[in-house]
Amino acid sequence: MRPPARRWLIVAALFAVTYGISTPLAAYGVFLPVIADAFGWSRGAISTALSLNLVIGGLAGLWIGALADRHSPRVLLVPTVALAGAAFALVSTVEALWHLYLFVGVLGGLGMSSFYLLSAFTVTQWFFERRGLGIALVLVGFNLGYISGGPLAAWLIAVVGWREAYAILGSACGLVATLGALSVRLPRVAERTALHRPAVRGPSKGGGASADTLPGLTLREALADPRQWLLNVAWLLLGGLALMLSVHVVPFARDQGINLAGASLTLTAYGLGSAAGRLAGGAAADWLGALATTRAAYVIQALALVVLLWAPSRELLLASLVVFGVGFAAGDTIIAKVIPDVFGMRAIGAIMGVLTLGWRCGAALGPAAAGFLYDAAGSYTIPFGAAPVAVLVSWGLFALGTRRRRH
Repeated sequence: MRPPARRWLIVAALFAVTYGISTPLAAYGVFLPVIADAFGWSRGAISTALSLNLVIGGLAGLWIGALADRHSPRVLLVPTVALAGAAFALVSTVEALWHLYLFVGVLGGLGMSSFYLLSAFTVTQWFFERRGLGIALVLVGFNLGYISGGPLAAWLIAVVGWREAYAILGSACGLVATLGALSVRLPRVAERTALHRPAVRGPSKGGGASADTLPGLTLREALADPRQWLLNVAWLLLGGLALMLSVHVVPFARDQGINLAGASLTLTAYGLGSAAGRLAGGAAADWLGALATTRAAYVIQALALVVLLWAPSRELLLASLVVFGVGFAAGDTIIAKVIPDVFGMRAIGAIMGVLTLGWRCGAALGPAAAGFLYDAAGSYTIPFGAAPVAVLVSWGLFALGTRRRRH
């Protein structure tokens, strides 16, 4: 098969990976109030399991990213995504809070450490032109998980109960992700030439390019570059916002008197907007440029979050989540797209591992902080009210982090 055609099959396989892993993650917010009612645990305590998942996954991602520069992504993807599916299936056996921390936090964190990082990393290896669209098509699986995960979880809970629902979701989604991961690999040297990628002298152990022959910064140089830290914090803030909403928007809607089935549609609305934002943002970044597209994405996010906090009806609440999803996914996709442009390809796996850790740290702090603030204040006014400010700060850091380095 010709390389230009093969790369789209790689995109399809990575889409299956991101969709399979993101679906039980997206459903966590639907299970949160049900588990809280079943055991009497606080929302903050239950949210901490997901925070532990993200921190452990981010730390493991540093190791995954470094290995990705030298080995085939398949070697890393297959065992990790299979572990993630098993971990979520085991939530069906939870009897104590520490069980939730072990299955979702530790095992799930290790299992989910590779899928986002290696998906973006692999696409950067296959795409020189149209990279934004390639990344968007892969990561839209993450958003489609939110479209289907919420209603599917709510339906399964109503039909078979929450324990059986988690067992079904974890097992089925883990299988889908594992099958997709088995088809993923890097381009060989001849394929790189056909794809018009930078020339290299020889293959690595994984069949791709030798990292030492590619242009760009080393990991040590990137860690000393202020732009890396600016982008790291910018992505940290976006991760915090995304996971805070995905975990707490269903409880937020239920607090407004919406039943579980109706509240689960908030995740569908967010997923629909995010899917559209991924595709539109990736294509627009390739056509109009990253900075102009990102500026629009951040403005959309901030306005949608202001409306979300004061939405007087379910319809406006759902509409604001669609709009926020468009802005968030477009901005998130562009950050993943510009990382190779800013730092080059020499140590792109290790550098993306560091940046992904930033995203995950934000994603870990967001849900837990919102949960404990809710427990203390009895409402989501403080965390949801601070969200538009976080968006504006993230935009400023992104603009600074993408400036050309002075020599």
